[in-house]
Amino acid sequence: MTAKKFSLLLIIITLAGTIHAQVIDRVVLKNGSIVKGNVVEMVPDVKVVINDMAGNTWVYSMNEVERIEQTVSDQPYGTFEAFKPGFVNMTTVGFLVGSQASNYIAPFSFQTSLGMNYGPGIYTGLATGLEFINIVHIPLMLDMQYFLKSGDVAPVVIMRAGYTFPSTGSSHMYSTTLDYSGGVTGSLGLGLKIRNRDFVAWDISVLYRYMQINYNETYDYNNTNYTYKDVYNRLELRLGFYLGN
Repeated sequence: MTAKKFSLLLIIITLAGTIHAQVIDRVVLKNGSIVKGNVVEMVPDVKVVINDMAGNTWVYSMNEVERIEQTVSDQPYGTFEAFKPGFVNMTTVGFLVGSQASNYIAPFSFQTSLGMNYGPGIYTGLATGLEFINIVHIPLMLDMQYFLKSGDVAPVVIMRAGYTFPSTGSSHMYSTTLDYSGGVTGSLGLGLKIRNRDFVAWDISVLYRYMQINYNETYDYNNTNYTYKDVYNRLELRLGFYLGN
């Protein structure tokens, strides 16, 4: 290869790298968070405004900022690195939607899951929360999720299984005593993680939910006892946050 051809090849490689790579701004906050994107406004000693790589706009007081720097990224603008291995918390709220004929049409549900993203794309943890169906119940479930795709928008398959515990052992109404014992529960469905900052993502999911509630009913006047099992088949709609690498 002649020196002229070698020089031309070197120029092409350099230009290709320049086209692919890009200079991005990094706002490093005092709390340890890092926001990557494009700084669109900065007022010294007052504030900084940055459009992050997912298209969101953030405004920070300079009192919150540790430093502002630039770096070269190989990522196309509008994407983040894949969800990385590490400790994860997912906290969501939602509704357990049933038919119009059901006793509890759409009871409120709060849920939090703590666990590890092991990579590539495998999460396992424990999920618990509060579910306001009949009386308040506390589920405890093994939470398993598989990321179908890496990137800032990641579809996931979700499977949870466990037991739901009543928040109270018994209740008394008129001349009837109800003794609760909980029941098995589980979910299966799809979710979407949409990252909007380095350590934060939206967490959206739609699942099928199965839930049992077992209880005994005793009539005080004749001590007659009946055992019941209420079975709930619900559409579970959830929205919240994913906190992790």
